[in-house]
Amino acid sequence: MPAPPFLFDAVVFDLDGTLVATDRFWIDAARIGARRAFAELGLERPLPSAAEWMSLVGLPLAQGFARLFPELDAVQRARVQAACEEEEHRVLRAGGAALLPGVAETLEDLHARGVCLGIASNCGASYLASMMGDLGLERWIDEARCLDSPGIRSKADMVADLLRAFGTRATVMVGDRLGDRDAAWANGIPHVHLARGFAPAGEDVEAEATIETMLDLVPRLEQRTRWIEGALEWLDVDLESPPRSIGVTGPPGAGKSLFARDVARILAARGRTAVVVALDDHALASAERDLSSTAFVAGARPLDVLGHAYDVDGLVARIANLPAGTTAVVHGPFLTHPALRSHIARIVHLEVDDSTSLRRLAGRDVRAHGPESLLLLRRHLLPASRAFDLAVPPRERADLVLDARNPLGV
Repeated sequence: MPAPPFLFDAVVFDLDGTLVATDRFWIDAARIGARRAFAELGLERPLPSAAEWMSLVGLPLAQGFARLFPELDAVQRARVQAACEEEEHRVLRAGGAALLPGVAETLEDLHARGVCLGIASNCGASYLASMMGDLGLERWIDEARCLDSPGIRSKADMVADLLRAFGTRATVMVGDRLGDRDAAWANGIPHVHLARGFAPAGEDVEAEATIETMLDLVPRLEQRTRWIEGALEWLDVDLESPPRSIGVTGPPGAGKSLFARDVARILAARGRTAVVVALDDHALASAERDLSSTAFVAGARPLDVLGHAYDVDGLVARIANLPAGTTAVVHGPFLTHPALRSHIARIVHLEVDDSTSLRRLAGRDVRAHGPESLLLLRRHLLPASRAFDLAVPPRERADLVLDARNPLGV
């Protein structure tokens, strides 16, 4: 039996505490630098504890130093920070940095699979260059961003820029701090939290997955393949001789398009021919121009939405005219509508709550299309989807209703 496909095109990593063992050099370097700066400034102040120094890892340093030294004025803080960074650079030039256990093996594994690898770090350009060169990360990392990168103001900006560079949303972010999770969710992608990183006590990081060591990452990401294969098995889909059509439906932000793409990849790995068909490709021009028209206004009859917004006959004809032996993997809303249901052999409904829909689509669409896209979702698309589900209950019309709140699988 052929090996199952790996379904992620890209992985974005935080740097300190995720790839790099920052605790091996930062605490001592910061202490030495701070002592020197205190002496220059004539300050008498106890040095921060090791835990306090490590609480800065993963934050923009200026923000961290403002939190750590609130009693100092801006000029004094800047001098202390500069002295600490100078000492850190000296240690790094002397070879004081190291990768965390399991990092090299995991990066090599992902690189060998053809996965695009990126770094998003709240560091400066010189520090990033040192990690890329001196630690050999450049062997595996395709793209790296930091606070000195052009057009970057935050880690969320870095992740957005990496998604554009890689040209895919089949991406996951891996990090050890709450800010890493926030950057991932701000872009509508899942986050894997590295529990043995440098997050301080009390910083709880809700994430789609938590791993103890970097060696746990690839097996956890492979769970998505098993999750989708399990859904196909539940649907009684014979992967060696699949049906002519499989539908993937659900509310906005449920992950329909990636799920359908990955179903097709799983079929292709078994030597089957599969074509992904998007209902949106059959949207009527009038609906594309004005999604708040009669198709989605409050009070519109739920079963009328499909015909108002889409060329149903065109979609049905496209499925019917595919070559023999080809499976159409159709994705889009309203697939359980009576006008479509009889033309799709198996349908899985991906279920997510409204808050998850809003968060994912805010991360996916607001940067590209502006805040009006979220307003459209709230006022029209989500209400239309929920009204349709009341009229055509998924558990009665779909073959499987799948909890899709965690795109990494369970």
